Amino acid sequence: MKYFDEYRDAAIAENILANIRATSTREIRLMEVCGTHTVAIFRNGIRGILPENISLLSGPGCPVCVTSNEDIDKTLYIAKQKDVILPTFGDMIKVPGSNSSLEEERARGADIRVVYSALDALDIARRNPQKMVV
Repeated sequence: MKYFDEYRDAAIAENILANIRATSTREIRLMEVCGTHTVAIFRNGIRGILPENISLLSGPGCPVCVTSNEDIDKTLYIAKQKDVILPTFGDMIKVPGSNSSLEEERARGADIRVVYSALDALDIARRNPQKMVV
């Protein structure tokens, strides 16, 4: 963890902060899109040390962070239905529900496919008109 530990060095952190202050001359808004990022920013006090012209906004959250267990369970139920194809982003495949995950249900025979965009899901639907793509 060489690079991670370097950021704990106060001298290096002060140097980085000085560079940020020197080069950020206008309003800047940065959005963290993952709850893990938000927690790390909070725990490390980053909001409090940034210049006033830099604001951090908590974004929508990645699917792993914002999807409720109840929604995962409902998705697992749908995925197990006959003639259903369930496209999903890869980061959701191992997220556990109450009793299973998409990865486990795919191993049991559910047609769960990793996609990289909503357009991939539309393409799957076009190529499989006899199935319900959810």
